[in-house]
Amino acid sequence: APGAMATDAAEEYVEKIGKDVLKLANAGSRGKATRAKFASMLSKYVNLRGITIASLGTYQKQLPPGDKEMLNELVTTYAAALFAWYVDDFKGENFVVDRTAPQGKFLLVYSKIVKSGGSDEPIVWYLSPAGNGYRIVDISVLGVRLSSAMRQRFNDELKKSKGNFEPLYAMLREAETW
Repeated sequence: APGAMATDAAEEYVEKIGKDVLKLANAGSRGKATRAKFASMLSKYVNLRGITIASLGTYQKQLPPGDKEMLNELVTTYAAALFAWYVDDFKGENFVVDRTAPQGKFLLVYSKIVKSGGSDEPIVWYLSPAGNGYRIVDISVLGVRLSSAMRQRFNDELKKSKGNFEPLYAMLREAETW
């Protein structure tokens, strides 16, 4: 059935990415090199542009048009820095896809990083069809959805600054020092 083939393809896609994340986490590297590798992975597989724009919520229309690309670059660095900061949480013995389920226009892939001694780390991938494959449109890791966390953080920053984007940019730039 086409549905089963799509599910298999989605699971294979996530399994490849998950194993790459596991390999990176288990490598033991830290700092800017790790952040750069996570940034590369995020740029390749995740629709960060979509997450970024959605995360602005009601402030989307106030984003200066010339700042869109800069904001996308800052968010990529910020998200990569978060993954690099928590890299130890992604260490494990194996990456396993548990199941796949449709949810609205998304296909959710439930997976986990298998750790020795229990306490596996569950990860939920939100996929959207893209070309002949998929694109990650959100991810839930360490119990937090990336889009929700960014939306809350961005909204707090923009509310505090009364819609001025400069403090948000400054907050995102801080990730370059992590």
